[in-house]
Amino acid sequence: MLSKYFPPALLKTIAARAGTPAYVYSQAAFLKQLRAYKKAFRALDPLFCYALKANSNGALCALAAREGFGADVVSGGELYRALRAGFKPGKIIFSGVGKTAEELEYALKAGILFINAESFEEVLALEKAAARLKKPAPVSLRINPDVDPHTHRYITTGKLGSKFGVSFDEALKIYMYAAESKWLRPVGAQFHIGSQVQSAAPYALAAGRLAAFIVKLASRGVTLKYADVGGGWGVKEGAEMPGLSALARAVGGVFSGTGLKVILEPGRSIAAPCGALLTRVIYRKRGGDKNFIVVDGAMNDLVRPAIYGAKHPVVPVAGPRGPVKKFDVVGPVCESGDFLAKGVRLPEPAAGDLLLVLSAGAYGFSMSSQYNSRPRAAEALITGAASWRLVRRRETLRDLVAAELP
Repeated sequence: MLSKYFPPALLKTIAARAGTPAYVYSQAAFLKQLRAYKKAFRALDPLFCYALKANSNGALCALAAREGFGADVVSGGELYRALRAGFKPGKIIFSGVGKTAEELEYALKAGILFINAESFEEVLALEKAAARLKKPAPVSLRINPDVDPHTHRYITTGKLGSKFGVSFDEALKIYMYAAESKWLRPVGAQFHIGSQVQSAAPYALAAGRLAAFIVKLASRGVTLKYADVGGGWGVKEGAEMPGLSALARAVGGVFSGTGLKVILEPGRSIAAPCGALLTRVIYRKRGGDKNFIVVDGAMNDLVRPAIYGAKHPVVPVAGPRGPVKKFDVVGPVCESGDFLAKGVRLPEPAAGDLLLVLSAGAYGFSMSSQYNSRPRAAEALITGAASWRLVRRRETLRDLVAAELP
């Protein structure tokens, strides 16, 4: 992967010109992931809505939009980014449990495909927003199918007791209310069982429950057009995305021939393999029985190892140098949780050497912060074997205080 998508010579050039730490994305890898979904689901012809929360960089979003993808957004800010990147409003869906009245009005004015509501109170707020604008609101409900995807507890979203979605019983009452409303137009139903799902079986189970519910709604006079099965297909750090044929069979086996337009919301599985965090070694040290490599990248740049226990592969950019040892790769942030990798075997680098943290294209920069008053990293896009461009400049010290008032 290093030489194929991230040529070492090009990485050295990027580090020299853009500085480190920097997120580096491979356009070829990103397009490969997008096209893998299109190929696998060709028979079903779904609408793919790229989940911006995984990586909302405008250059990557523009690539997805040009490939015909729609967008799944979870905030007014992501909606703004999606529109700016060129996603067609009629291919944008708005999810999330806590949309404000202002965000709901923004979505309605933009003319997006539909809003995924997650509570009866949100539906009432949407109805009021639609009445204020005198514009009927296309609405879908996120339904919690009570399916265990067997993934990390922080990214399990389809079990009862989660903050996400409503039960089937509550959903029935909400749809019946919406069907009678002058300002609500029920068009779809959605579930999202979680992230890093490694098996198609939970999808088949959840899709079957959703399909049965849509049939029940139709018997009550509420006919829907869209069945949204969420995202969450797993791709392990440092590995290629598993084949999508099993997922396509699971979804297609339920919805083929129903007349429903299926929507999928892939995000992490597309963005993760295409990005890496480029960081430079500052110091080496030993503490007790551990060897440490101190780099200029930190948990404010990539927080997934600290939050999720994610194990991102770390590779030297220049190739082997010193003897292979076991290292903890840590950053300058004043937290014991500030590490990029623990117990990784690497040829011992020298100060100034470059390391690459792989599979960091999703929830890397998008979850980064200015903690410890550290300016956020630059982002670069590799566009060819010997070509790249900066797609977000590195923040400056002035950027840290630009929004502060005296």
